Amino acid sequence: MPGDDRVSQLQAAMAENDVDAVVLRLAENVVLVTGWYVQIPGLGLVVVPREGAASLLVPDYEADEAAGVWTGDVRTFPAIRNDGPPTGGAIQALLEGLAAEHGVRGGVVGFEGSFETIAPASLAGEPNAVGLPTQALLRETFAAERLTDVTETLESMRAIKSERDLDRLRTVNEVALIGLEAFKERAVPGKSEVEIMAAVEAAVCARGHGHRGARVVRAYATVYSGPDLAAGWQYFRSRTRVVERGDVVMLELGTVADGYWSDHTRTVVAGQAGAAQREAYGAMRAASSAAFAAAVPGATGGEVDRAARETCTAAGFTQFPHHTGHGVGFRYHESRPQLVPGGTDVLAAGMVVVSEPGIYAPELHGGFRHEDDAVVTADGAVPLVTTDYGLDAGEGA
Repeated sequence: MPGDDRVSQLQAAMAENDVDAVVLRLAENVVLVTGWYVQIPGLGLVVVPREGAASLLVPDYEADEAAGVWTGDVRTFPAIRNDGPPTGGAIQALLEGLAAEHGVRGGVVGFEGSFETIAPASLAGEPNAVGLPTQALLRETFAAERLTDVTETLESMRAIKSERDLDRLRTVNEVALIGLEAFKERAVPGKSEVEIMAAVEAAVCARGHGHRGARVVRAYATVYSGPDLAAGWQYFRSRTRVVERGDVVMLELGTVADGYWSDHTRTVVAGQAGAAQREAYGAMRAASSAAFAAAVPGATGGEVDRAARETCTAAGFTQFPHHTGHGVGFRYHESRPQLVPGGTDVLAAGMVVVSEPGIYAPELHGGFRHEDDAVVTADGAVPLVTTDYGLDAGEGA
């Protein structure tokens, strides 16, 4: 696993590719390099020269808190207020100053050119992209010879988590446990899907803030129930439907704490599960365990996927052909590694992956999926957290 000095890691890649400076503006990549979780989308940048210190640019009112997270150079600009210099002009001046300071004017500048799926900043309602205006800003402030897309470099860095990353991911997974426990408690007859969803999100937000020092915590839950879960492989939305006794109920939960993400799924029965349901659930859990056992350094995503599917088949069930899993950490769903049929991504120690095989069928009155996050080691992928509750929930369970 890499050390916590992501700046040196990025600079080594810049030297190999003749890039003079990199400017990062997406929240997830600011977190990657500095650990700072941008509050307002776009109002937080990192400038990394090929040699020398990196700089974190934040609004002036964030300076003290940012300095408590990132011990490197912090530079500020005014934001929100209209009684001072315009924000855009101040950012432009800072970039021009850094370009001159590091002697990179007229050079090659790297930018986040191919991130089409992006994680939100802590103000989640308006994620920012790196579009033509940002590219024009970089060309002007650095008098750039050309811009070059450094997405591949960043994706490769992000795929293998550092010790600092793993510590933060343990925190967000522990926070997610709050929501998973709330789901089991609330997935009972008489509650609507949206009520259960809201209870999960409220529990995570109310009790997750402050856990191991977490400053910004959010949960994104969806709950679905009943016979429609036979198509639960579709990405469902919570409804006003009221859970009935004997219904299968499923939770999909994305959780973020200070810019680090986890991804979990749980399935319960609101009452007592039948024998066929228990058999399917057991096969699905065994498939998930098989995937984690196969997730060792050097294995391909296809090999991990096959381990899960063969386990389902041996138990007499068919795993639905959505992915078995994917990477997670700097985003809810990371682009690599992909645990899919024929997948060629090669796993390495320090990657964090999820396993989420699913079995869905009308005769089961729904479907079953279970998902946890795990770090790849020589002994297989080790879950960061898990729950020990069973399949039954609700009255009389």
